[in-house]
Amino acid sequence: MAAAGAGAVPATRYLTYRPAPGARLRLFCFHHAGGSAALYRELREELAPDIDVLPVQLPGREGRVDDVLPNRMDALVAELDEQLDTVLAAPYALYGHSMGALIAYELTRHRIGARPRAAAPELLLLGACRAPHLPNDLAESYQLPDDELADALAAIGGLSPAVLAYPKWLRAAVALTRRDLELCASYRPAAAEPLPCPVHVLSGTGDPLATAAQAAEWAAYTRAGLAAHEIPGGHFFPRESPIAFTDRLRLILADALPGAVRAAGPAAGGKRI
Repeated sequence: MAAAGAGAVPATRYLTYRPAPGARLRLFCFHHAGGSAALYRELREELAPDIDVLPVQLPGREGRVDDVLPNRMDALVAELDEQLDTVLAAPYALYGHSMGALIAYELTRHRIGARPRAAAPELLLLGACRAPHLPNDLAESYQLPDDELADALAAIGGLSPAVLAYPKWLRAAVALTRRDLELCASYRPAAAEPLPCPVHVLSGTGDPLATAAQAAEWAAYTRAGLAAHEIPGGHFFPRESPIAFTDRLRLILADALPGAVRAAGPAAGGKRI
């Protein structure tokens, strides 16, 4: 699908599309470690035109292969805040997957704390991510040798068969993921007030890295309520169960559209925590 405003160049390299002027809600999507904005290409097509899915492209991949990823979460979030400030206008929501969930949470927290007049998101959606105070087993694996890290990533579906078949591609994928995981391993959540926006957590039914119980502990990070949803699949359920994932997002986000009749609480088909 062509970007909104065919041929238009986004105002920042962090976006792969220009925001669509007619959309009722913007959904900014943050990818997992070793991933890219391409993860959300089909989601953008499925949720248009009411919901404008805006995949966020971090440095070091695809069209940004020569850009350097900040090595600290606070530095990355500050850069995102500056680069996305003019488009993070209400109404909007954030979805982050795994590493992207931590980024989405920290960006929300940063904007609320550093920009008192900044609009909070209608919803914060977090996929495949245990609450920040829990140890991150995968992040610590950035210290493994290349072959062991590749095995660990392959075991959870983080490397495609095509990448595994080509040593050059495999080395590049492992190096990219290692940098991302090092960023995650260095992250230490600061003490902060619970967020004023509802939070939805999505968990893969077979995800060994972020179980439903571990994701439910995000309830401590919001004062507006948390709803938990389970999607068939493992850590990468958006790829493994794209229809179930898209349908659940559509249901959740329908409640955040301007003019929608809000349901009681934030559940939108999930389990209230």
